[in-house]
Amino acid sequence: MIYGLTYQQVFPQISALAKLGNVVMPDLWNLNPYLFIVLFALITVLLFYLIDRAGLFRKDKLAK
Repeated sequence: MIYGLTYQQVFPQISALAKLGNVVMPDLWNLNPYLFIVLFALITVLLFYLIDRAGLFRKDKLAK
């Protein structure tokens, strides 16, 4: 309900911020696409490592 009531005031401002056209993340950050892929892969591996080290997995799905 709040979204519907504030749509006329809020949407034009959000839309003005989002008018970047057809761009990809490496272009937004001015990076080489291959460097972006490598960085994304390294961050993903690090995240999975940290999740494994912290034990943040479902206990009911562990093999016995």
